[in-house]
Amino acid sequence: MKNILNNSQVIHLPIQPKPDILKLLLRARQMLSHALEHAGQNSDFDNMIAILGLDSTVEYILRSISFHLDLESITGDSFDIIELSSLAGSINRALQEHAKEQLPYLGEIKLLRQTRNLVQHGAVAPQADLERFSKIVERFFNKILVKIFGFSINELKTSVIIENKLVKNYLQESEDFLDKKEWLKSIIAARNAFENEYFNKIKSTEISIALYPALVRVKEQDDITDYAWYIIKEELELSYLGINTPQHRRFKEYLRHIPKDSGYTIMQRSWNRQDAVFCYNYVANTLLHWQSGEKEKLYKLEFGEQYLFKETIGGISLSDGAEPGCIYFLKENEILNLIYADKERTKRLEKLSKNKFYIYRTIRYKQGKKESDIKEEIMMKGFYKFPIVHEPERWGVIIWYSIKK
Repeated sequence: MKNILNNSQVIHLPIQPKPDILKLLLRARQMLSHALEHAGQNSDFDNMIAILGLDSTVEYILRSISFHLDLESITGDSFDIIELSSLAGSINRALQEHAKEQLPYLGEIKLLRQTRNLVQHGAVAPQADLERFSKIVERFFNKILVKIFGFSINELKTSVIIENKLVKNYLQESEDFLDKKEWLKSIIAARNAFENEYFNKIKSTEISIALYPALVRVKEQDDITDYAWYIIKEELELSYLGINTPQHRRFKEYLRHIPKDSGYTIMQRSWNRQDAVFCYNYVANTLLHWQSGEKEKLYKLEFGEQYLFKETIGGISLSDGAEPGCIYFLKENEILNLIYADKERTKRLEKLSKNKFYIYRTIRYKQGKKESDIKEEIMMKGFYKFPIVHEPERWGVIIWYSIKK
């Protein structure tokens, strides 16, 4: 890819977009997906929303081109134009003059705006032209991406700009399954991407950390109130993350229908494209929202000396296949130890017996050298696990024990 030369009137296409422009293109693709969702329905209202969405998508793409190529600086013209036909014409002239290129489907774009105006004012019903306009906008978008940005619409994926590697891989799986029309597999992969990032966001928050001891207490009562507390915890987390919305509840409704060993609602029809597109779009938009909202830390923590702790209970490691959560110091030498453990670690810890004594061993390393080795006799008072992530399977595990005096 070549770059635009400073102070030059010549644009060498295609030009690889920077991350901020890539986000605009992803937003345009989401707008197009939303319009096509409505186009797949049969109601007059959905058809109207689809035409308005297709028109808005084209306008958004045109403005993205202007930003990407910095056409205002190159041409000296203003592209702050409200009317789509005029905007398309101005950008087309700039491309012809400075890049020896032109916009595809220019006549159809202008006709789309005319149809959109008629639909908006209730003058026509768009059913007859909806399928044709849907195909034109899809083709327009793809040709623009190839000619101006250097890649096809199939390569424009939200996963490209997701930073967390694990989350990125799952979202990419969801996109791939969408392309293959494997709707349920796409939804499951989208769920995995969502759950892993959700866990990253809440695992150290005060809301989650503070409520785990309460969940343990009500589980000890062995009645239905523990479920109520679990729902309260989830509702607070959703509000904290800004996703306590009807869209999230719809997403969860889909997740409840995913087949598993037990405890799921059977889908009374076949899974379809609309199901998969909704789940993918919801997850992709949520991940982008969370990522863009990340704030830089006030300062970077500086550690003078590096310490490493290896802990075991009855010879079972609390470090391998797990990460620390929180330690709660209760009365009379009682401790709750929260860790986030994988499937194998959870199974091994689950075998520890209540009211039985074990050795709790802590080995501390300083700068890579063993500094201390402490062994304490403890009595197990309880083991509790809470589902966190389906894949890779991860549990919130709380070990309740007392230290023998």
